[in-house]
Amino acid sequence: MSITGQRTAKNQKAFDLRIKAVKLVILNWIFEISLLGGIMILANLPHWFWFLYTGIAIISCTVFYSLHKTGWSERYKDPTLALPHLLMVAAAQFMGLLLLPTLSFLFLIRIIETAAYGLFLLNVRQFIILFMTFTVGLAVFMLCVTSFTFPISSLAIKVLLYVALVISIGRFIFGSIYLDFLRSRLIATNNTLKESESRFRALTDLSSDWYWEQDANFRLTRFESGRASKDLPPELLLGKRLFESGITVKAHGGWEAHKAKVAARQSFRDLVLHFDMPHNHDLYISVSGEPMVDNEGILQGYRGIARDISEQKRADARIEHLATHDSLTGLPNRVMYNQMLSMAVQSALRYGGSFAVLFIDLDRFKFINDMLGHEAGDELLREISNRFRQTLRASDIVARLGGDEFVVLIPQVHEKKEISLIARKLVDAAIAPFLLQAQECRVTVSVGIAIFPDDGQDADTLIKHADIAMYAAKEAGKNNYQFFSAQVRSYALERMALESNLRQALERNEFTVLYQPKRDLSSGAISGVEALLRWQNPELGAVSPAQFIPVAEETGLIVPIGKWVLRIACMQNMAWQHAGLPPVCMAVNLSVRQFNDDHLLLDLATILEETGMDPRLLELEITEGLVMRDPAKAITLLAAIKNMGVRLAIDDFGTGYSSLAQLKNFPIDTLKVDRSFIREVATNASDKAITEAIIAMGKTLCMTVIAEGVETEEQEEFLRQNDCDQMQGYYFSKAILPEEFATLLRTHHAVPVAEDSSPLKNS
Repeated sequence: MSITGQRTAKNQKAFDLRIKAVKLVILNWIFEISLLGGIMILANLPHWFWFLYTGIAIISCTVFYSLHKTGWSERYKDPTLALPHLLMVAAAQFMGLLLLPTLSFLFLIRIIETAAYGLFLLNVRQFIILFMTFTVGLAVFMLCVTSFTFPISSLAIKVLLYVALVISIGRFIFGSIYLDFLRSRLIATNNTLKESESRFRALTDLSSDWYWEQDANFRLTRFESGRASKDLPPELLLGKRLFESGITVKAHGGWEAHKAKVAARQSFRDLVLHFDMPHNHDLYISVSGEPMVDNEGILQGYRGIARDISEQKRADARIEHLATHDSLTGLPNRVMYNQMLSMAVQSALRYGGSFAVLFIDLDRFKFINDMLGHEAGDELLREISNRFRQTLRASDIVARLGGDEFVVLIPQVHEKKEISLIARKLVDAAIAPFLLQAQECRVTVSVGIAIFPDDGQDADTLIKHADIAMYAAKEAGKNNYQFFSAQVRSYALERMALESNLRQALERNEFTVLYQPKRDLSSGAISGVEALLRWQNPELGAVSPAQFIPVAEETGLIVPIGKWVLRIACMQNMAWQHAGLPPVCMAVNLSVRQFNDDHLLLDLATILEETGMDPRLLELEITEGLVMRDPAKAITLLAAIKNMGVRLAIDDFGTGYSSLAQLKNFPIDTLKVDRSFIREVATNASDKAITEAIIAMGKTLCMTVIAEGVETEEQEEFLRQNDCDQMQGYYFSKAILPEEFATLLRTHHAVPVAEDSSPLKNS
């Protein structure tokens, strides 16, 4: 049974005991009135006294019943009201002594009986009050009545008085015992009830819940808690019906469903009420209640508990926000965007119309994140998010999928011009400079666009096609937008197939290494060889390095592939030497990913040790742009490679942004003139001047200068006349198999490897 149920049961028990006490009082007065009435009839006494005595009895019984009914007797810590009752009886007897001296014997017997009851039923303090009352009454009687007479008017009166005496004695014996038993039970019941009330009060005080009661008209009559609430004071609700107080109920069916439930006398649990408080401070209360009925089954009202769940609601809202929004930018995340996109699809399918999905990727975000750190990257993402929000219309939705990827939903579009305008604004907003850690930075974005229903009729297809179009924008030079089309899809499928096969090419041994010789222009002998990677796939056929190398670089596959090429090239060099061929310098290209790999130096040392190749016979070719990206880091890493004895070459020189002042700081052995300058060097004055300048600069820095892409005799003759050291290209030999290179090497003796830059020379 619940605490409130136990309290109700004990309250009912105490009430029943009090009613029994009232019934005894009524029986006592009935006996008094009957006895006095009989005596007055037999003795022919005046009737006015009987009516007076009867009126006093009725008033006394009424007052006693009211006091017991309302529970006021509990407040005076006298549940049976024994003292007031005995005082009332004594006052009536003394009044009889004064008004009817002829019946003084009878009234004195009743006074003595009352005093005897007091000895049994009253405590010391109460009995002293009763005794003082008797003393005052007897004193007044002695002063006002000169003699005490025993009634002898008739035998009937004497007999009646003696019968009254006997009955009084019996009533005293049995009545006092019963009243004392009844009083003990009532006191025990009250003590139990007080203990229960105390426990209930303690629970209420310790709990953060409110206890409430409603009357039969559903008005709040009680609303209390041990913890006062400044947000919801009880006086705000007392005397009111909840459904008439402007309070919102968060339940299915609203207040009408709740009123139907209470009309059917049903209990309810966790009814959430919303109070719209001032200063946008919403208050949520969870209310549970059960009906109260009396012994006759009549509804007395409702009672229950209420709890402030505002913090829980705010926490739930925060959790929901975190689950549906990006914590860094505050934009909707992938989950919420997919929901909104699905709703847009359903709405468009039902009512018609068109909308666009834009997939946005930052082009240079990784570079800024790596160079300036993740804090700067986070700041950039927050700033770019704000720019997107300010650029878009109020009806457009922008979300962050993760990393540097964003998506935009543009509802109700009518033509591509409108979408193009929005996409161009996003591109322009992104390219404006950022100030990150006191440095001005710029990023560009690539935007892919898919339109419903032409490019897809479900959310997944639209996002996928917008993503494909975004990659097409990157391939088109970045910092632009592209619409999805059949041509874009075809390109994406080709790229997907290329990437899928590339991931398994190394395991399937689909790669081969060809070797293109380098020729010394002064002697005509072979001065070195460059290892070039080739890929032959059963499904795609021969794939050009221009196709698969950028994909390998982007996906990170270039690191294991480059490591494999380096190992194969060193092993092949040693195989030629073991076959009796003269040692040649082996050049291997080093990609951006490999150059930034933390294990590069360890991999180099391991491969050289495992193959046994002299480090002086290995030359690593790096691009001009690679060393200029982070010059300080490049100098440190290149110096470490040089300390291992490995040679270094700058490939495609002339296409980057390096200057003579910068180039002299790098420990470079070789400059390779890019083929774009050699192609028309014999006929184009600009190319001729640039090539002459590069050769002169290399000579000034004591570097070996090699020209790439030599395909004609005129080109070779020009290079020889300008003191270029070496050349490579189809005019002398294309990239060939190891066996073919071995044959070529036997007929063209190799130029001895220079040792002036090797640390082994001084060892």
